[in-house]
Amino acid sequence: MSQIDTAPDTVTVRVRVTQLLDEFFSRLDRAESVADLLTANAEFRHGKGRDAVVELFLGLARKREEIGRTSRHSTSNITIEELGGGRYRVHSLVVVVSSDTQPEPQGDLLVADHEDIVEFDAEGACRFVKRVGKPVMKLGGLTVLSLP
Repeated sequence: MSQIDTAPDTVTVRVRVTQLLDEFFSRLDRAESVADLLTANAEFRHGKGRDAVVELFLGLARKREEIGRTSRHSTSNITIEELGGGRYRVHSLVVVVSSDTQPEPQGDLLVADHEDIVEFDAEGACRFVKRVGKPVMKLGGLTVLSLP
């Protein structure tokens, strides 16, 4: 996969980056692979390389499923900075709401700042090169209300 020679216009960049973030978190919530959303040399936490990062995320999803936990991710406050060579630094705020299915359901709320590097290839596809999440707030043990 080669990088692009000229940068896409700012509207295209914003749309594709937003789509990438939405698709990534939607797949995490459904415990689906994110492999095609990552470059071959992608990094996240201690995972380096697409396969290691994919396994890390699928492992987290399997753990959630084992304990009956459901999560939903939402992204906002997206800012994008062009780095050159088809790469962009993306800052966003991620809110994660999770709940479990125990007899007395409880949930958590996590807020994290994300700083990502994304890359557009020659065909215009946008993928993650690096993801860095820094938790800024966590509320745990929240009572989950039943809705009719």
